Amino acid sequence: MLDWIPAWGSTAFISIATTIVTGHYISPLLEVHNRRFQTKMQAQEKITAAALSVLSATQKLRTVQVPDGVSDTLRAALTEERGRWRKQLDEATCHLADHAQEFVFTFRGPNSIRGMRYCGTVRMVWISDRTDEDKLRHLLDLTAHSHTLFLGSRWRLLALGRAIRQLDRRFEELDQEGRPPQPDSRPLPAVEA
Repeated sequence: MLDWIPAWGSTAFISIATTIVTGHYISPLLEVHNRRFQTKMQAQEKITAAALSVLSATQKLRTVQVPDGVSDTLRAALTEERGRWRKQLDEATCHLADHAQEFVFTFRGPNSIRGMRYCGTVRMVWISDRTDEDKLRHLLDLTAHSHTLFLGSRWRLLALGRAIRQLDRRFEELDQEGRPPQPDSRPLPAVEA
């Protein structure tokens, strides 16, 4: 220690230097990190809410049907409820498709691509010309696997691996369904004029 500084002076000097370094360099970095973390968590909450809305509305639409032989009042009420659930499902898939880019920020690596693909696929399935039963089956299957992958416990490695495989398999199946059939014959050779 320097002889010309009193014993309490070195403590004061270290404390002032630490305060200056912390205030000018470390605190701004921590604030930026905190904002990024909060933005990431808010995006994850929005994605989670939309995915759970898809899951909930899909389950309701699959389980609650309008049975034959019920009164007109009950039929109207059930039809109105089913219409409300369809609107909820439309809004949730629209939100997922519009905010798919948040998956890149929230989840990193290949799972961010799977998340973006999930967002686009659920919307395309919902607006497709499939039957309602096929739409609901595909949406339920996709959302259940994505829920396990993105919102499940990170410690359940077997479930995560299974969800990744099943989700990738479902994407491939839906891609195959959407492609036009390949022609069986070869193209005719060009004719010279």
